[in-house]
Amino acid sequence: MDEPPKFAADRTLIRLARWLRLMGADVLCDDSLSASETLMLARQQNRAMLTRDKRLRTAPDALYLESQSFRDQLREVIARHPFDPRRFAFTRCSRCNAMLQTVPRDAMHRRIPPFVYATHEQFAVCDGCGRVYWDATHHERALHELVSLGL
Repeated sequence: MDEPPKFAADRTLIRLARWLRLMGADVLCDDSLSASETLMLARQQNRAMLTRDKRLRTAPDALYLESQSFRDQLREVIARHPFDPRRFAFTRCSRCNAMLQTVPRDAMHRRIPPFVYATHEQFAVCDGCGRVYWDATHHERALHELVSLGL
């Protein structure tokens, strides 16, 4: 698969949406939208719908997730829509879903704490919300979590 899958997750699955984004998936998730509004957008944008809303359990184009645990939810999603999370990991903003852009280290000098600047070489910036990313312990923990999930 050349691109990770596209999902729409309802507001009951915000944590799952963030984890899927960390894995590189394109995930629409807006907590101001109802599950039915999210399903409508998913259909318009050709996205797989992810939900825990029992009213959508029988929708043929929605994946109703049985589990409340995000780890089990991740397993359910990957089983149904397989993709290599390591290949696409850390390419999207976990907060707003925009693609991350690698930026020169010098451009980050005034945007990050001095210790971070002194101890890291690579940085990425979210084009959507401006958040700055760098390899740190959260990066390692997320990779460890994926390995522990068997992904």
